[in-house]
Amino acid sequence: MSIGTGVLAALAWSAVGASSYQRIIDTASRNHLLRETSIDSIHSFVVNAMMTIFFFAIGLELSRELRSGALTKASLAVPPVLGALGGMLVTALLSLIIGLATHSSALRRGWGVPMATDIALTLGVLALAGRRLPSQIRVFLITLAVADDAFSIIILALTGATNVRLTGLVALCLTVGLGIWISKSTKQIGWNLVLLAVLWACFVWANVEPPLAGVIGGLLISFGSRSALHLERSMRRWSTGLVLPLFALVSCGIRWGQLSFHSGTLTIVLALIVIRILGKVVGISGGVGVARLIRFPLHMSITWRLLASVSVLCATGFTVPLLFAGALFGARSATYGAITMGLVAASLVAIVLGVLLLRLQTRAS
Repeated sequence: MSIGTGVLAALAWSAVGASSYQRIIDTASRNHLLRETSIDSIHSFVVNAMMTIFFFAIGLELSRELRSGALTKASLAVPPVLGALGGMLVTALLSLIIGLATHSSALRRGWGVPMATDIALTLGVLALAGRRLPSQIRVFLITLAVADDAFSIIILALTGATNVRLTGLVALCLTVGLGIWISKSTKQIGWNLVLLAVLWACFVWANVEPPLAGVIGGLLISFGSRSALHLERSMRRWSTGLVLPLFALVSCGIRWGQLSFHSGTLTIVLALIVIRILGKVVGISGGVGVARLIRFPLHMSITWRLLASVSVLCATGFTVPLLFAGALFGARSATYGAITMGLVAASLVAIVLGVLLLRLQTRAS
């Protein structure tokens, strides 16, 4: 099953059998341990536990690129990081501006909703654009999306949308220090897998998105043996073939019964499409432009046209945006339903437009 199949299955299932979709995907277990570890439903298990495999594969790829690939020079990470910040800033500003212009309190209050890029769906969709894209574009997109996720979590904490536990962060820092020592002391992958489980528990304790433990766990693995390369290939196969389709299935369903189709809903949906796509293209391109001005240019294989096309794909996603929306408006409100529909619509437009632009460019080249 592909990620596209997962998206279509979620949309169709939630439309035809909304009650069964919500009952199976969202019904929470009464088990205390499962509730405490945020894996008490199928949705939370896929998003908080299985997605760790995907992020682990991302961390492994970043580790390899940092040690022997396109990111061997730290300066090469500056353009995607500034691009991530630019994309977040412009989408937030557009939300405020359009909210004021349309008198939409949801867009004004929810300025943080459209900021984050969904790394899982974005990279999954990138594969649909074909194999003729330069390899550096994937590394650029991974670095941008990881930075985007990290900054989004920080903003979530600073705005009070989520309560970060200091003791968990301290435990996380100590575990990372232990992981650095382990990576220097031994090449056996087994210890790193144990460390990954401990990191995940620390993220749960800190009340920060647990799957991000995968990125750190992957970065701590040194690519000095064949076992590390074999592990990366295995994690990528599991991510592509199982984790991403399941993630799409549990995340892309719309609560159609919560929607009230009036002018306010239509305003939110159309505004989010504009904010996500225009904000990401202008913001990411602007951030990369700033990096170039301070003498941190992109790799020569990434043209401005290619950058703009990839920036369209960065409008894909709703995981972290819905965390903002749930904290601000409540997961059962009509506003939350309208935002969900807007984010899904923006994602579908971004997927179709982004893939089309990238395919046209690869054919032309």
